[in-house]
Amino acid sequence: MAKYLVIDNGGTFVKPAIMDGDGNILEMLEKVPTDSINVNTVFDKNREGGSVTGSLNSVEKYLELLDGIYAPYKGQVDGIAMSFPGVNDANTGYCYSGGAFMFAAGQPLGPIMQEHFGIPCTLENDGKCAALAEYWKGALQDVQNGAVIVLGTGIGGGVIVNGELVRGRRHSAGELSFMLNDLDKPFDAASYFSSCGAMGLCAGIAYACGLPMGEVDGFKAFELIKAGDPAATAVFQMMVRRLAGQIYNMTTLLDLDAVAIGGGISREETLIDALKAAVQEHIDKNPTAPYSAFYPHPVVRPCVFHNEANMVGALYHHLKLLGKLA
Repeated sequence: MAKYLVIDNGGTFVKPAIMDGDGNILEMLEKVPTDSINVNTVFDKNREGGSVTGSLNSVEKYLELLDGIYAPYKGQVDGIAMSFPGVNDANTGYCYSGGAFMFAAGQPLGPIMQEHFGIPCTLENDGKCAALAEYWKGALQDVQNGAVIVLGTGIGGGVIVNGELVRGRRHSAGELSFMLNDLDKPFDAASYFSSCGAMGLCAGIAYACGLPMGEVDGFKAFELIKAGDPAATAVFQMMVRRLAGQIYNMTTLLDLDAVAIGGGISREETLIDALKAAVQEHIDKNPTAPYSAFYPHPVVRPCVFHNEANMVGALYHHLKLLGKLA
């Protein structure tokens, strides 16, 4: 039976697993802290300068990290499939940008890894991986047009149109983090869709509640939200409104059948319920509804794979690229 080392490279953790060719996780391996980006510097509203990069700041250091993951499985896996942030050419493995992995920008990371490890190595954008996973075996199996919104370090995403993943001429289709929420403040980082990710939610709640940034993770954020903390609730409600608005816009533009919500916090029913209610309010109160029978009716679903979506999609891309899937 063929086995693959599949790695989800996130802004907080590098998460590896051993998987088979059917997309089943055979073994979850120990995740490794990423430290590629200085979160406190990025989200500190009062910062003046300061480096946004962490200790993982070169391809050489990244290969060292991967060596530690790969070494126990050398000779036991048939390839390495990676979900990777930023804009990349998934066919060649070239990274135009690296998202939180800023050192990868301008690097042919796929070929570098293949030469280093001596086995087939592929990478695909993390948001596109999530979309491929849900289209292959998840929440978008039944759709012709659909999208995935992944709430992580920023906003990952992928769009399926007419049954095909949309990549774009510059490989940047689906880079949802860069969509603008507040047209009146285009030069404020908080005005962009990236601020609606899990990290943005946690940072916003920490700032609003006067808590140290490092003390508020997803669990703490929803503990405060569910307890009815007014400051945390206000941040959460703004996030939900903005998410619902962008889901409406995407559905309008692409005639989407469904939008699946992913990322670790998508497991929170509080989030999914609030998002469905906000989207339904768009439908019920849409003042343009009388003018067309076809005004947008967004459909929101939680992703099936949640945290595993990037891995499943990375494997799907790997197998497809190597001709192992129809």
